[in-house]
Amino acid sequence: MGRSPALAILAAVKRLAPYAVFACACWLLAAVLPAPPAQKQDAAEAARAAGVRVLGATRGYAGTALWLRAGDAYRRGDMYETLAAYQLIQEFQPRNPAVYSYLAWNEAYNLSAQFPEPERRLEWVQRGFATLHRGQQRLSRDAGLRLDEWHFVLNRSAGYPLGVLELELERHGTQDPAWGLLARRALEMHRALPENERATLQRFLDEVGLQVPLFDTAERAQELSPAQRARLLDPAFEVLTPAQQGELAAEFNDLERMQLRALELLSPDARAVLALCHWCRFHLMVLVLAPAGKLTPRSLSVDAALLNTYRLAQLWLVPGTETEFTPRYRQGVAVAFADGIENARRYGDETAAEFSAHMRENFADLPGWLPE
Repeated sequence: MGRSPALAILAAVKRLAPYAVFACACWLLAAVLPAPPAQKQDAAEAARAAGVRVLGATRGYAGTALWLRAGDAYRRGDMYETLAAYQLIQEFQPRNPAVYSYLAWNEAYNLSAQFPEPERRLEWVQRGFATLHRGQQRLSRDAGLRLDEWHFVLNRSAGYPLGVLELELERHGTQDPAWGLLARRALEMHRALPENERATLQRFLDEVGLQVPLFDTAERAQELSPAQRARLLDPAFEVLTPAQQGELAAEFNDLERMQLRALELLSPDARAVLALCHWCRFHLMVLVLAPAGKLTPRSLSVDAALLNTYRLAQLWLVPGTETEFTPRYRQGVAVAFADGIENARRYGDETAAEFSAHMRENFADLPGWLPE
């Protein structure tokens, strides 16, 4: 890139200076205003809160101007100015969950994509998670921020499974020691790989990623005869005519064939790391979203996502851990299904019936898991 992130953000802040005059005045005034004695706030939080209160009615105008500026910067493709705008908006609207959602998205997706180095991309992904965590701390009753983190774990761990696990271990490892133990094992297994195998695994993650259907596709390929599987994995398969490709082309599309060939290049130990990360991701998604199942209001997307994540975690459970996790999953599914039906009834009996039918269809591969 032509300029460092620090310089780019500094330049963006300078462009935002006219919109931040009120904020600067507030922070200066806050230095001489005492913090409310009854509140247990640190000095920075107390100063921020007191300073923003000084704005009074003009606070809304300043916030609106910054939202407009952020939208304009995003349309122009200036991600650093967008980031700076959202960071200022946090000071004016710390109770608005959309601020954290937009800022986290830009950090974890748009800004991270601007760096060729995996380490730099991961740094911005982790900043996005940290923004969501900050929003959840300030807005503990907001289910949407929990669902945002669920999406982040699902999607960002495709390219950065180990980085996401390492980050979230600090947050959830103590909460669930059994999961924390297996997540740490995945990190240790990765560190134990020879350097060339780690490099090959990194290329796989950059080019293919730990996609949710990856191991389902691999299992289907294992069911083929050795001759069929060899044909499928041969790159020359792609130049055959449709008649020569036969049913294999219908059973495995272009993307699946590419993924299988890339997976085949990994060592057995590297594939074992991916397999363990695969389950760790699903269980982490349960840990992230389960608290939102009791929050109201919440969208039905929260209930559906939680139930389907329990299902995926059970289907890809690490062998030998059934005694530890399966009873927990069954209990969690029963509670989440009942909560989901109750939430759906707020929209009407027809919505509740549709929700129940969809979930029963999704759980067809786990018969008896949903209560009648």
